[in-house]
Amino acid sequence: MPVGAQGSSFKLYGKIETTENVAPTGNWDQYPCFSFTLGGDQELSQDEILSANPNADAADPYYGKLAVTGDARVPLDTVHFGRWLRKLMGSPTTSGSVNFTHVFKSGSTALPSWGFEKAFPDITQFERMLGARANSMEIAISDTGAADATIGLLAMQEVTAASSGAGTPVNTSFRRFQRPTGTIRQGGSTLGAVTGGTIRFTNNMQLVNDTVRSDNQAEGIDFGQRQGSGELTLRFRDYTQVTLATNGTATSVEYSLTIDANTSITFLYPRVFFQRQKRPVDGPRGISINLPFIAAYDSTAQCLLQVTLKNQVASY
Repeated sequence: MPVGAQGSSFKLYGKIETTENVAPTGNWDQYPCFSFTLGGDQELSQDEILSANPNADAADPYYGKLAVTGDARVPLDTVHFGRWLRKLMGSPTTSGSVNFTHVFKSGSTALPSWGFEKAFPDITQFERMLGARANSMEIAISDTGAADATIGLLAMQEVTAASSGAGTPVNTSFRRFQRPTGTIRQGGSTLGAVTGGTIRFTNNMQLVNDTVRSDNQAEGIDFGQRQGSGELTLRFRDYTQVTLATNGTATSVEYSLTIDANTSITFLYPRVFFQRQKRPVDGPRGISINLPFIAAYDSTAQCLLQVTLKNQVASY
């Protein structure tokens, strides 16, 4: 007999808020995830108050401000990942019929706030995070397994309840993108011999919880400057990327995953600079080099990061 709440029974629901920090009404969407750590932490501290008790024992502690932060590790899939991209980058430009192409670009200031609900049906308890926003994304590049992403999250408040506020959740089927279908391009050409890497993006958001208010909620969430970065690890075959780094020449980096002609996802940094790195030799076998890069705004693409998602979802 299981004891208490079980992860296998856990459900994650989410929906865009009409008004920031106000729980959405109607039916929420059910989200697949590997883990979801968004929640409230409130530091407990203690002062050394003298002459507070009959002896030298400490007096009661006090609480700091509540900070609702965490991550969601989610599958990189054909349906739900578009919702995460909308949280992170704003609404896409969509074209097509039956088969759709959604183009998300960094730089939008119209990033929506969302409500999330963590459901623990084993103990009939529910936790809602309101005024939530997506701050960052990190995706590992590999040659094996199904792809996933880690999304950094912030929220303005956390509330608990004994009943769900998600209505009748909508559970949508999906397919996962597989890492063996991945392609890396640099400067528009396929880059071979890549053994791994990481791509990152952040909105550099900051929780505004340093204001005086009695409800223990954050005042808001500030938006920062968008930044992109990553690194590629590849077999050392020539000086092409080394020369780009040495000369400080801008290039592009693209990572795509494909199921078929109408179902794919592509992450494009149209303007990146490789960091110059030493090339150590540490054994008799093949030599690998690590190429960290930093992305910048590209005037032609009019963004720092562009994500193109092709699927059969009409809109986000």
